[in-house]
Amino acid sequence: MVTVGGLAGCRVEKRPAPPYPAVEWQGPAPTGKFESDPWVQATRKYLEAEAVARNINDFTLPELVQTAGRDVRSRAARPAIEDVKQKRRPDILPGPTPFLPLSVETSFWGDPNLAAVRGCTVGNWASETGEVPAEFKAYEREYRLERLPGGTIRVVGTAGVSSQKCSDATVPTALFVPAPEPSDVTNREDIVIAEHDDLDPQ
Repeated sequence: MVTVGGLAGCRVEKRPAPPYPAVEWQGPAPTGKFESDPWVQATRKYLEAEAVARNINDFTLPELVQTAGRDVRSRAARPAIEDVKQKRRPDILPGPTPFLPLSVETSFWGDPNLAAVRGCTVGNWASETGEVPAEFKAYEREYRLERLPGGTIRVVGTAGVSSQKCSDATVPTALFVPAPEPSDVTNREDIVIAEHDDLDPQ
């Protein structure tokens, strides 16, 4: 971020965002029975947008606002904030966090506009260099989603699940093109935190 100061006060400007990257599957794109489910598709869009936002440290990214509630956007910034506190460069992700859907529960809590998607995800995907890890450690995670009145579906919560379902799972992976650059962020002020958006419930 660039801070401009003077007698009239301060004005903070965001860095220009780089072009939104393309995504290329490493091997065939996933074709499992849940892939056409709109709740799963929304989860994948969120995982992609969250990874891009973390790579550029801007959690007001429009694609993230469209796919994640404010609380989720705020939590997504925490790893970068902690890295800067520890005098480290924030980690980056080589692509969307890998995900293999296992189940979709619609009408979650009896509400047709809520759903829970469970699946295998990779926990060691991000690193300071952004290289693809040599080995993946997969674990089960639940993504809770809501459908807004206009039809937009967003992730509004996540939770780890204690199970062994993912211990031997093959989780499909995709990479960003072009590959993200290592972060040059060293200051807390360079992290653009989530703000309230019109899509967020009052």
